[in-house]
Amino acid sequence: MPLSWVIGSAAALLAGLLAGPVALYWMGGKLAGSYADPGGLLTLWTSIYGDAARLGGAGLAFLLGPLAMFQIAWIALAGLKKR
Repeated sequence: MPLSWVIGSAAALLAGLLAGPVALYWMGGKLAGSYADPGGLLTLWTSIYGDAARLGGAGLAFLLGPLAMFQIAWIALAGLKKR
């Protein structure tokens, strides 16, 4: 596996696991107003990770989505390079 794939995969995974909930909280606050629960970001974070820990589709898709998109893009670009 090339080093660029490893670095890209790690960055995409970290983006989904760490930055994703923060971005969701911030964008949700801008678009829909403040988060209804008084716990704020910590409660949202707990909700997302709790759903993923119970193997809930929404939590897993949200947290692992950036990694999946990176993998799909990597495969697509590899296919284009072979042509």
